[in-house]
Amino acid sequence: MSGGYVFDTESIIAFLYNEPGHEAVAELLGEVFTGDTDGFLTETNASEVYYLVARFEGVDDAPTDASLRAADRDVRALARQGLELAVADWRLAAEVKAAGDISLADAYAVALAYERDATLITGADDDFDELPIEIDRRQFRDSAV
Repeated sequence: MSGGYVFDTESIIAFLYNEPGHEAVAELLGEVFTGDTDGFLTETNASEVYYLVARFEGVDDAPTDASLRAADRDVRALARQGLELAVADWRLAAEVKAAGDISLADAYAVALAYERDATLITGADDDFDELPIEIDRRQFRDSAV
């Protein structure tokens, strides 16, 4: 791995909400925040983080004006600390998506990890087990929350 880390949505949500495994994600993000390595979040994954935070902080799982501001604050804070919001090649992401049952956002994360020669940081999803391209992957936890 020479290109840093690409974080999937699950890893960022675990970090923000102190879910199991958040310590491992915090350690990797710490490397990014201190400038020791590069860190990336695809714009697609950033969108997922945004809407999930907006729902979690909203009322009855629905966003509010305040929860949308909280979501924006969280994504912007990560970017200010050095996590780069990046664009992955849409064709490569589509090829990854077409080859399996992976979510579209996760397909973008895989594509970006491939493009940047980075390690993809994921949770326990088995969606990443059979990919049409080879990437380095590190799971920050072994079971679903």
